[in-house]
Amino acid sequence: MESTELESRRLPSEFLVPSDGQSFECGAFRVEQPADASSGNEPYVRVFDTAGTRVYQARGREYSLGAGEPKQRMSLSVGWCGDVTGDGVPELFLSERTMGAHCCYTYYIVSLTSPVKRLLMWEKGDAGHELIPVRFGAPGSWQLLSWDVIDPPFRADEGDPVLSYATTPSFPVVFDFSAGRFQKRTFSHRKGLAQLREMERAECKREPERCPIDELLEWGYGLIIGDWDAQKARVVPDAELRKRLDVRAAAMKALLVRRLGR
Repeated sequence: MESTELESRRLPSEFLVPSDGQSFECGAFRVEQPADASSGNEPYVRVFDTAGTRVYQARGREYSLGAGEPKQRMSLSVGWCGDVTGDGVPELFLSERTMGAHCCYTYYIVSLTSPVKRLLMWEKGDAGHELIPVRFGAPGSWQLLSWDVIDPPFRADEGDPVLSYATTPSFPVVFDFSAGRFQKRTFSHRKGLAQLREMERAECKREPERCPIDELLEWGYGLIIGDWDAQKARVVPDAELRKRLDVRAAAMKALLVRRLGR
């Protein structure tokens, strides 16, 4: 199921997605992220207040591919801006990545309070899924929704599925704002994830060619929401695959709790 194709996973209208290139307005701030034409990277992000004073600046970190190799700088770009904490001050979602196929992303949420505060640093790994504000909790509060690539605890020598990189599933991860930072609390949002699952199923039923059934994603949803036993015969018609998923269900749920948060 390709997340970027689903209406249910689009950014809410309260949040601004900047265009490529120079600068944009984010609440009472002006944000600059000039493109570097020589490399395609966004070399820095700068934020100015209404008086023109620079209140924040960040660049992608440097890294090296090995001993003796020249240092390179990660790209850094703004994914969206908006007030995701509800305090009246906007936040920036920053995405940092190394170059090359599949790797590697770090996500940040930065609040433009005075002083500026970093509310999230997530070393995400090798998949650049979107990070979307959603309302899964109390009225008026925002959570952050993304997806995490997780290798199930399969054993091919015992008959479990053999997965390639392309077929390794991505599972939803939900962050709550608590104690001054965003923290993984996926299992605390079963109701919201159940609603999201039904929206995705409805969209895919209307246009099945866009998102065929992902049986491993359904397995993960069922383990997180708590209704795998009730759902499995419908979403995994192959009896042998169901059997293997049942064998690994307890280990998989424990893995999801560790990776996605209670």
